[in-house]
Amino acid sequence: MQLATMYDYFPQSTHAADEAIASMQQYARKLLANPAWTIDDTIVSIMPGAAPDPFVHCHLSAFSLSFYYRADVASIASAHYQMARRGWPSLNTTARFVAKYDMEHKEHHHPCITRKIKLLVISGVLTEGHSNTESFGGMLSRLDRTVFHVTYVLLQERPNSTIANFTKAQSLVDHIHIFSKEEQDISNGAWTNRIAKHIESWEMDIIFYLDLTMSTYARRLGMQRLAPVQINSIGHPITSGHDRSIIQYYISWAAAELPSLEEAQSHYTEELLLLPSDIVYQYYEPRVVAGKQVSRIDGQRFDQFTRTDFGLPPNNNTRVYLCMQKPFKFHPEFDELLCGIMSKDMHGWIVLHRETNPANQNMFEHRLKDAGCDMTRIAFLDQQSHHRLLALYRVSTVILDSYPAGGDTTTREVLEMGKALVTLPARLLGGRWSLGYMSTIGLKDSTKKALIASSPEEYIRLAVELGLDDVLRESVEVDIRNSVKNLFYRDDAIGAWEKILLDISPYHQCHKKDTEGKHLEEL
Repeated sequence: MQLATMYDYFPQSTHAADEAIASMQQYARKLLANPAWTIDDTIVSIMPGAAPDPFVHCHLSAFSLSFYYRADVASIASAHYQMARRGWPSLNTTARFVAKYDMEHKEHHHPCITRKIKLLVISGVLTEGHSNTESFGGMLSRLDRTVFHVTYVLLQERPNSTIANFTKAQSLVDHIHIFSKEEQDISNGAWTNRIAKHIESWEMDIIFYLDLTMSTYARRLGMQRLAPVQINSIGHPITSGHDRSIIQYYISWAAAELPSLEEAQSHYTEELLLLPSDIVYQYYEPRVVAGKQVSRIDGQRFDQFTRTDFGLPPNNNTRVYLCMQKPFKFHPEFDELLCGIMSKDMHGWIVLHRETNPANQNMFEHRLKDAGCDMTRIAFLDQQSHHRLLALYRVSTVILDSYPAGGDTTTREVLEMGKALVTLPARLLGGRWSLGYMSTIGLKDSTKKALIASSPEEYIRLAVELGLDDVLRESVEVDIRNSVKNLFYRDDAIGAWEKILLDISPYHQCHKKDTEGKHLEEL
């Protein structure tokens, strides 16, 4: 099972990445072709070097699948789920009240109720400062509480992690629960059944998973049907692979998906539902304090920094092309784009995020050398505190979106800083966020044409044109600064989420002609 779920985290070449996927699929097919097996947690737990959680030891994370843009991700994710289902059959359960709902309402869906719709939000990263908190917090905290009764669950996969502050914005009506692994759960791959029993007792209407393929705890809970409707969404931009009878829907954003719904749907095992393409899909707040050059995230000023503070050439005639995405997002296809920019701007520097693993960093540098980059003009920087990252954007000439996995939170930050960002939209959702934002904040067509590439060659050309042409770059940056206000405080995003949640709810609220002026029943 390990070999059937083992991604190459940092592939040496495009060929190596493809070979890793082919090998993994071959092992998965062999494993699933054998109908008679499960995982014996007792045996796994006594293996030398085994992880204390047999599920984690045997069934490796699907997180990296989101970076394999050449793969059939829906098929691979489905096999990943089927192996977990086979290995730990006690996770294949349906809550009694859900089975009862199915039986009673199989002919008449969405029966009428006079109470609120009970929405449970589950996440392993519902913590302060996490990108998912920044993405979903504004919308979730503003859902209409006369319609929705909201409960939050933080699956405390990391010790001492604390739940995000936004979950307490409606503390008089919302509920918060935090679950973590206990000593009694060691050596039990299906230990999350303990959490599932609590969730089943709440009899929720909708369970909303923010990151099914990021959290191993959520991954297991999501294998069980603990509510009539269960949804996955864009906290991690990849399908769960779970059977559609278990996770029915994937909620995404039309502006960031492929134009063809049929083609986009082929990337998901869930039914794909789309938020409108003509709005920004979340209620975002700026990450820079209004009227100040101060980070909202760490409270520090950033306007005092210059290029020399980062070890970069101070000369303004030296163009700095910056990409501070973590290197695991850089599949080898991106190497040639970076080197192509350097070859066309002989005074240009590339600034990249240093890989924390020394072996991966060494491979990264070898890849860039092999692709023809001038390594004397590449600077690798460690992860920066937030205010220093904002300063890096400010002192750079052009920002580069990574490929094939692009930026989301980082793209919003770059736009907020009024900087030009060049993007090459990829095939899957995770490489199309920048396109979505640029398409919905009111940029001029000429600006979008200067920023959004349709091929690797055009990506290189657009980046260098923006680097060399001060007038073009200034006009693009002015348009971004004038338009970026449309990225924030979007009440229409809240309305769009409310509509889609009501559309898929297993219940609808009755029109109470005889109870005018009364509040909905609180449960």
